Amino acid sequence: MVRINLLPVREIKRRAQAKQQITFFAFGFILLLILLGAFGFQQSSKAGQLQQEFSKIKRDKQRFTKTLNQIKKLESDKALLENRIAIIHKLKAQSSLTVHVLDEVARVVPNRRMWLQSLWQSGNKLQLTGMALDNRTIAKYMEDLKQSPYIKNVNLANSSLKAFAGRNLKSFSLSCTIGVPEKKEETEQ
Repeated sequence: MVRINLLPVREIKRRAQAKQQITFFAFGFILLLILLGAFGFQQSSKAGQLQQEFSKIKRDKQRFTKTLNQIKKLESDKALLENRIAIIHKLKAQSSLTVHVLDEVARVVPNRRMWLQSLWQSGNKLQLTGMALDNRTIAKYMEDLKQSPYIKNVNLANSSLKAFAGRNLKSFSLSCTIGVPEKKEETEQ
């Protein structure tokens, strides 16, 4: 006898597999939603913490802005005072320049061989005119002036023979540059 199975076994197995797949899919989908919810919650709490930190930093910035402005003002005041001090030191050094130059000019004049008739200073320029017995005296005077730390660039502007008190003397004119000597810094060894 031949038996015919009229029950759709394959159909039943397919339906069972489909139900199982739908169940796994639904379970996977629910699991995915739970994971996404947890990740979203974590990101939300992290964003909240960052927002709190941002608010705190903003408050600190506002609090420190006043201090930073005071520091900037103090730095600008300090720079202004340092500039003023430098100007005072420069003026102090230059105030005695004329005295030193006159002392140097008078100190190196060879007595009984030369005399000065005029001295004129304008800024850092100095002009001297005078009379000397000979050219050698003028040259020595120029060399002596060059040795001074306050007088630089001594040049003979002109020299001519001039009769004075029955003698032929040399009339001369010198031009010089004057300035405060540079301070030499001491190095520690």
